[in-house]
Amino acid sequence: MTGGRMIMEAPLVDAELLTLKKRVDSLEEQVRTLTAANLALVRSMENLQRISPAAAG
Repeated sequence: MTGGRMIMEAPLVDAELLTLKKRVDSLEEQVRTLTAANLALVRSMENLQRISPAAAG
């Protein structure tokens, strides 16, 4: 009966894998957003230091 049980569980595993894939996709998007924000912050700080070194320190 193990074979029959495996067949019945396959759709549940597929559904769980799909859920996990969506979660990973969401997390990847969050990482891209945070990376872009971090890069923008670093560039702003670099520009601020170029314009006014005393203000940045």
